[in-house]
Amino acid sequence: MRTTLALLSGVMTVAAQATFFQPDSATAMSEFSGSYDIGNAIDGSGLPTGFGPADSHATYVQNNHWTTQANAINAGTAKATFNFSSDVTVGTFYLWNHRSDGVASNGLYAVSLFNLVLKDQSGTVLYSVLNQSAVANVATAQSFSFNPVNGVRSAEFTILANGQPTNNSYTGVAEVGFDTEGVPEPATLLVVAGLGLVAARRKRK
Repeated sequence: MRTTLALLSGVMTVAAQATFFQPDSATAMSEFSGSYDIGNAIDGSGLPTGFGPADSHATYVQNNHWTTQANAINAGTAKATFNFSSDVTVGTFYLWNHRSDGVASNGLYAVSLFNLVLKDQSGTVLYSVLNQSAVANVATAQSFSFNPVNGVRSAEFTILANGQPTNNSYTGVAEVGFDTEGVPEPATLLVVAGLGLVAARRKRK
């Protein structure tokens, strides 16, 4: 019993260390206009105060989405860089996908494939998350987790494809966020599995 409680305490401590946060600034290579600039993707516009990954984003209107110019994917300019003012640890990337059913009724704007590259202060690549698939028409955040990376100062986000077969339409995102916690370390996974076995045995008794 003591061992089980100690293991459970360790798992709870790991979970408590997770922290949702957003970039301090951002730049984009392509923006439809000042009303659809990259700042809209990091300021919580379209989301409730104190929002988190489980909150739904409002549909597409002025000043609550980042939207590129048309054909930005094919031009190689459907890119944004999210910056942090000090070193951060990143283990999860959250993406609220483009919700083009408000002002624009074209749901094909949503991101379907992207790259995320994490860099340190000098611009050295620390970790790359490549060819990640995203789903359209989802109001809450989609999460992409990996082993936590320390010393991150920027995250380069490149949209590779959207819902348009020829990728020549507008594209972009509603909001992004990050988390310090990512894929659990192997030791943590073993602890969780062990707790599951203990619970199962007690149930059988």
